[in-house]
Amino acid sequence: MMYYDTLNSEEQVSYLIKPILEVLQAAGGQLERSEIRDRIRELDEHNAEFEQKLYTSNKTGNQYKKFDFKFNFAIKELGYVGLISYVKYNPQITLTQEGASVDLSNFDVKTEVRNKARTYWEEHSAKNKAKNKSAATPNVEDEDNGSSEDELLDDFKVKLQSAIANMSPAKFEQFSRALLTKMGVQFTNKGVQISNDGGIDGYGYHIDDDDFRTTRVVIQCKRFNANPVSEPNINQFLGAMNKFQADYGVFITNSRFTNKAREAAREGTPITLIDGNDLIRLVIKYELFITPVITYVLNEFYSED
Repeated sequence: MMYYDTLNSEEQVSYLIKPILEVLQAAGGQLERSEIRDRIRELDEHNAEFEQKLYTSNKTGNQYKKFDFKFNFAIKELGYVGLISYVKYNPQITLTQEGASVDLSNFDVKTEVRNKARTYWEEHSAKNKAKNKSAATPNVEDEDNGSSEDELLDDFKVKLQSAIANMSPAKFEQFSRALLTKMGVQFTNKGVQISNDGGIDGYGYHIDDDDFRTTRVVIQCKRFNANPVSEPNINQFLGAMNKFQADYGVFITNSRFTNKAREAAREGTPITLIDGNDLIRLVIKYELFITPVITYVLNEFYSED
């Protein structure tokens, strides 16, 4: 059983709070939400596993990431107690002076964040009830309770992650080649012919338009729905790269890489690692097989008295 599934909902939020502060302090005090998520995944395999897992809602039958709700709730509580600051709909998260000076080695999450935030929720709820508004204390147990105000793309990202996970291995390879083609890699017929040969799923060239330098690129695609990519997978790929005298390699997975795998990728011939979250960001960036639409949300002005 996954570690996070042994925790109750409150404990899941608590487990995320200290890592969020840790990566913000290490980065000098400011990161985007997506960067925080990436860095806390690298800190802890439990976080990485939880972040990737899709759950099915008992209410709607739709898939969702429980991590998104717990992460957004942790961000809100850190904001309410004054350790971070952020603007609604802006991805940037900034440590306050108080948050930057926190000694995490002696930091008690329950005392310094959870209890203080609960007091805020209770006061906030009482004020709203006094105005005859239906606003109960937010319930961290309710996975369907919205954090869409924080992550407008969450629903789309979950659907995209699920669609990629349901691809056949052959279609995932096709998808990966299409993505890298958008990124400037020119695949050769040789790349197609050697698919599944010694850990190589594609062979091509990347031309740098600035200095006209051409580099040899090999790719490996792994569509995993349960297991992460491990160190032996990377080592096998390194051996195949040397066989084809590649300048660098690209390893693509819809899953995640273990910390050992990431360490192995930093040794020897350079390897670029693209995991499930990177895939989603790149699909959006290059608009790969998706259609962008414009949407609007009402600012707080419309709900104020």
